[in-house]
Amino acid sequence: MKFIDSMNDFILDMYNMSDMIFILLLSLLVACIIIHQKKKSYPVTNSLKYIIEAFFIYVFDLRFAKKIQEDKYKIQTSNKICWVIKNGKIVEFNKNYENLHNGKTISEIIRQNIHIFPIEDLKNIDDGKTKIKKILNGKQYTFILKSENKDDSIIITAEDKTKEDTQNQLLDKQNETNLQLMNRLNSPVAIFGQDQSLVFFNSAFESFSMLTYEYLNNKPTESEILDSMRQKEILPYQANFQEWKKKQLNIYETLNDREQWWYLQDGRTLRMLSQPNPMGGVTHIFENHTERLALENEAKLLSEIQKQTIDSLSEGIVLFGIDGKIKLHNPKFTELWQIEDSLVGMHVKSLIKIIKNSEILDEIYINIVSSGVDRREHSNILNCENNKVIYYQSSILPDRSILYTFTDITDSKKIEEALIEKNSALAQADNIKTSFMNNISHELRAPLQNIIGFSELIEENHKNANMAKQISDYIKDIKKSGNELHHQINQILEITALESGNIESEYQEINGNDIVEILQDELNKLDFFNINYDVAGDDIDDSKFMNIDVTHISRLFTGVVRLVDRHMSSDEIKKCKIKIDIKLNHKSSKFILKFDEISQNLFKDINNLNREFTYVPGNIENIIIDKYVMFFSGKINIEPKNKITIEIPAIQL
Repeated sequence: MKFIDSMNDFILDMYNMSDMIFILLLSLLVACIIIHQKKKSYPVTNSLKYIIEAFFIYVFDLRFAKKIQEDKYKIQTSNKICWVIKNGKIVEFNKNYENLHNGKTISEIIRQNIHIFPIEDLKNIDDGKTKIKKILNGKQYTFILKSENKDDSIIITAEDKTKEDTQNQLLDKQNETNLQLMNRLNSPVAIFGQDQSLVFFNSAFESFSMLTYEYLNNKPTESEILDSMRQKEILPYQANFQEWKKKQLNIYETLNDREQWWYLQDGRTLRMLSQPNPMGGVTHIFENHTERLALENEAKLLSEIQKQTIDSLSEGIVLFGIDGKIKLHNPKFTELWQIEDSLVGMHVKSLIKIIKNSEILDEIYINIVSSGVDRREHSNILNCENNKVIYYQSSILPDRSILYTFTDITDSKKIEEALIEKNSALAQADNIKTSFMNNISHELRAPLQNIIGFSELIEENHKNANMAKQISDYIKDIKKSGNELHHQINQILEITALESGNIESEYQEINGNDIVEILQDELNKLDFFNINYDVAGDDIDDSKFMNIDVTHISRLFTGVVRLVDRHMSSDEIKKCKIKIDIKLNHKSSKFILKFDEISQNLFKDINNLNREFTYVPGNIENIIIDKYVMFFSGKINIEPKNKITIEIPAIQL
């Protein structure tokens, strides 16, 4: 390389023709030697052509290098792209110009007159202000051009502004993106320039300020906007508005970040963030904290109410976190376990140690120290050494914390035990009563059966004899009274059975006419009524069936008839017809009994029965009726118009 450079310097210093001829002959000699060695590969004529052409190019490059050394136009040392045009031809350029033409030699650029820009575009360039974009080697460049005339030549200077232009474009796009983003924000945003005029605002600020888009788009100053907002009563109330506005606009001088809280006259609370811009001006962001503050106040209020509520509970409350430590408890909890200190933050293991007879809390301890997934809800009763009985229950919260509730049930437990003892005594008394009724009924029935049997025997033996009418009536009265007494004893036993709940229902499906026949048969069995009763259906639909406890509904029916009969006298009427109407639906079965030939005053007397502990005819029938109505969970209604309605719920089998 040093040899080649020295040769180039030597050639550049040659100016006479003899030296040039010597160099030419030397070049031909070297070429002949090369051709002789490779004569089979290159034709002689072409080789000579290439040698001559290469020689002249080499000489041309050497002379252009000489021009560079002379630097006539002072462009070689410039860090910009420079070239010289004379008569439309490029006569000189610097290294920066050459670098823009990758793969082109100096000779090619000069001989082919390769321009970066067309000559027509270079005629109208002004002094360093013309910006031209050009694509070179597949890449777009941005140049600032400047021209200068010198010695019938034009010196063109191009400054590469590609990086700056690209950065400016990116900055413009970034600013545009930021502005679009700010325009989508729900928080009002306003940007003011150095002259305090509005340069940007989003739709949220337009809505907040209650100023029209046309007004804001005319770029009013911040002072004018504050005056307009004051007229609309949007700003916080100020006793001295001018002084307050002066402080607001002081940020343009101090250039310090600022945070303010605005409490507007309409009840809103805003947080105003002000920040100076790097290029001058201020950006204001308004955050609406009204709902957040309201929620915080509400949360504090609820927390306080919750604390007071928990503290006032009669149950002990303690909350264990996922780490097994106590997060909160109320005074009742410490009172139950006779602990004076605060337990917040204490681990359950430490709590167990300070509680007397802590073995009873083993189940609670194991549940708390389990992992959050394995924790379970449970409850139990603790029998403490101080005769206290405590009931506890746990609840798992969404964050897997566990809340325990402890209730002192000592008094209620004692009451429960007393009630159990009382209930046992009552059950024992009821058993004694039932046993007594069963025994006394046997003791009464035995002689009563004898009386009824002997009266029937006497009546049968003297049937054909000419027995005196008076004696015959006496015998009938004895038989009637015996049967009536037997019926009364059965009713007493029925009352006892109904009270003890020892009666089982026997439901069967049956229609209305069958019910009428069954009721008539039940009445025929009783021969001690004052009058004769004839039961008949009142337009009963045979196609409709009901599920009914026939045995006990007939007992209720005979009780109702017996109640009416006890208020009758055989001297009044001898016969009565009972019409039964049955109304069925999916909810109930209703039996309507109409008594013909009976005075309405009689039913008024039945409704006004004496309820005191004095004897009134039909009292036992009243009790029987009430017990059976309760047995069926139904109701009965006695109307003055000789009508009694019995309604019982429908049963689906």
